[in-house]
Amino acid sequence: MKKFDLPLWSDTVFFFFFLLLLSFCIFRCFFSSLASLALSAAFSLASAALLHLWRRRRRRKKHADEDGRDQIRRFAFHLAMSSPEKNAELIARSLCAAQENEKTDAVSPSETLSETSSEASSKASSDAAQKPYARACGDRIRTEDGDCFLNFRFEKVTADELAPAIRRGSGKISVCAAAFTDEAKKLASAFGVRLMEAEEVYALVNDSGCMPPTLISPPAAKHPFKEKLSFRIRKSAWRGYAFSGTFLLLFSLWTVFPVYYIVSGSILLTFSLLIRFFGKKD
Repeated sequence: MKKFDLPLWSDTVFFFFFLLLLSFCIFRCFFSSLASLALSAAFSLASAALLHLWRRRRRRKKHADEDGRDQIRRFAFHLAMSSPEKNAELIARSLCAAQENEKTDAVSPSETLSETSSEASSKASSDAAQKPYARACGDRIRTEDGDCFLNFRFEKVTADELAPAIRRGSGKISVCAAAFTDEAKKLASAFGVRLMEAEEVYALVNDSGCMPPTLISPPAAKHPFKEKLSFRIRKSAWRGYAFSGTFLLLFSLWTVFPVYYIVSGSILLTFSLLIRFFGKKD
C-alpha cells in the first residue's frame, strides 16, 4: 500500500483555492458571478493538476534517491558495528558470487555444445569447492587478483590509515570502507589501489544476493511533539501561506463579501505562523 503524500496534496489543495480566489476576484470584473466562478474553477483545477503531476514526479525521484541513500547508510552502520571477521566473510561470499555470475555469463556457445549441462554444472561446482575466488583471512580477503582490506568505521579513512594496507598487500590491492578522505584517494591513485566506498560495497553485496536478512540498526530516537508535526509540511512553505493570507486580507478591503476574506486570510496567516515554528526543515 502506497503511503499517502500529505505535503504534496496539501500544497495542491492550497494552490487550487489560492488560484480560485485570486482568479475569481479578477474574472468577476469582466464577467458575471456565475461565469467568473466557472472560469476560475476550471483554470484553478487545470493549474493545480499540472502542478500536482510535476511535483509528484520530482518528489518520487527525490524519495527514491533518499530511500537508496538510507539503505546505504544503514548498511554502512551495520558494517561498522559488526566484527571485521564477519565483514570479511560477507564480502568474500559476495565476491565469489559475483565472479561466478561473470563466469556463467561468459560461457561461449562452443563450450555449451561440447559439454552437457550436467557435466558443466558439476565441473563448475567442483572447481568452486576446490579453489574459491575469494577467501576471508581474518580482517582481510585474499582473492586470485590480490588482497582486499576492510576498514569499516563511522569516520572517513585517512591516508595514514591507508598506508599500512598498501605496505601489507600484494597483487591488485583494494580497500573497502564507508568513505575516504581526499588525501587517501590521492594516495590510492598514486599506488594504483582500488577504493570501494559504502555505495559500491552495498551494490556488490546486494547484487550478489548475499545481503544479510537483518541489519544492525541504531536505536530508534524518541521524537517530541514538535518533531511529530514537522513531517507534514516543509518549513519554507510558511512564506506562501503568509503571502496568500495577506493578499486575502487586502482583497477584503474592496470585495462585496469581506467576512469570508478576513476569515480565510486569518486562517492562512495562522498556518504560516505554525509552519514557521513547527514545519519540516528543508
